[in-house]
Amino acid sequence: MINVKRFLLLLIFSMLSACGGGEDDSAVTATNTPPTVTPAVTPEVTATPVPTSLDDLNIDPDNIMESVFQLAIDINIDSSKRAYFSLCDEFSGSNTSYSVNFESCQFRGPLDKGKLTTNIRVANHQDKLIGVLWFYDAVDPQYQIWQYDTELEQQVLSIN
Repeated sequence: MINVKRFLLLLIFSMLSACGGGEDDSAVTATNTPPTVTPAVTPEVTATPVPTSLDDLNIDPDNIMESVFQLAIDINIDSSKRAYFSLCDEFSGSNTSYSVNFESCQFRGPLDKGKLTTNIRVANHQDKLIGVLWFYDAVDPQYQIWQYDTELEQQVLSIN
């Protein structure tokens, strides 16, 4: 068995030595072999399932989901006249000429000796409201536009 292994090794070496030499290096022709191209491996994309109901939604525990915010109303006019306040969301016009849909009012209430202080809850989509201060005598109403201010933590509508 050892002789067979030696014989095979000797045969292999003799074949290798017979394969080369004899020619000088200038006669060697270069063969261009195309480089092997390995296909790019794309990571497998895991699809996020589309929620089909509210039960399927995943909400971060730090997310404070509120559909309303607090609006502080502070009215303090120096008047002994009786007055009434309306806060509405559907209106058009500008300056002193407004058309207000009083069916859309978020709050209505009387002033007590020219004062009204209250907090109301307003839906998040309401970013612009109009306050109308009505006097019981023949005086024209006073209008005050309120707009949501992202810089403020507490939203306030103030009429003085």
